[in-house]
Amino acid sequence: MAKAIDEHLQGLLDRLDDILKSHDAAAYLTSFYRAGPPRIFIGRDNIRLLAKQKVGIHYEEPPIDLVARGYRDHGWGRFLIAYEFEPGKDFEFEMEGLEMEKEFSQEELVEAVREFRDKLGIVDLVPLLEMQRLGGLTPRGVSLRIKKLDPAITPPAYAHDGDAGLDLCSAEDVNLEPGERAMVSTGFAMSLPEGHAAFVQPRSGLAARHGISIVNTPGLIDCHYRGEVKVILINLGQETFEIKRGDRIAQMVIQKVESVRVEVVDELDDTERGEGGFGSTGK
Repeated sequence: MAKAIDEHLQGLLDRLDDILKSHDAAAYLTSFYRAGPPRIFIGRDNIRLLAKQKVGIHYEEPPIDLVARGYRDHGWGRFLIAYEFEPGKDFEFEMEGLEMEKEFSQEELVEAVREFRDKLGIVDLVPLLEMQRLGGLTPRGVSLRIKKLDPAITPPAYAHDGDAGLDLCSAEDVNLEPGERAMVSTGFAMSLPEGHAAFVQPRSGLAARHGISIVNTPGLIDCHYRGEVKVILINLGQETFEIKRGDRIAQMVIQKVESVRVEVVDELDDTERGEGGFGSTGK
């Protein structure tokens, strides 16, 4: 098996070498290509990524920490990208992203391609015809500042573009017996922007398969809280549930919230429902 894997990697490197004889870079098409356009572009001595955040491109695997790997941040922008999917069949599109770049030695390039393949899979390497920055932009969304209390933990991250919830991972090993609850560490603290709150919710997969939920769902975190984020998990299933350090245990949605001015009045305005209680509109 190891020999087959090495031969596959060598095949990728040979394909890359062929492309770079006539083009400046190759576009890396991952196994998740159908979920979006290519975001990895490999040159003769460098790799450019269009990422959503500095803790990089990832799916089910732990994310690649781009800053820790020495990638330089060139800022958020809009790009025109064209590549050759098949001979004579070109694709051109515009995409926004955080441009990250790193120069590689030949040996480092081999290891980078190996890591991309192992973490993301691969459909093909294809010629990159053009990659042009159309303008700098401010990244969509607000800034969520994270402080690692445990240097080795995986910070909150979106698994896919367009996801509403950031995945939260456990910073410790925990066994939850049926009916038992535990406050599970995540290994980070955060600073939410003023006027926003975080809502920690169960992961649907854990709830459906194992009966794992959150006692105070959704857990509310106010913008001025600076302590460690912890998740109060409960096992509503029939079997012991084992949590390993690094497992995804919950999801966190960041939302803008409005402050209200409380007014005490003698009367409230009339509505059709009036004082009807819960369930009063149904049968």
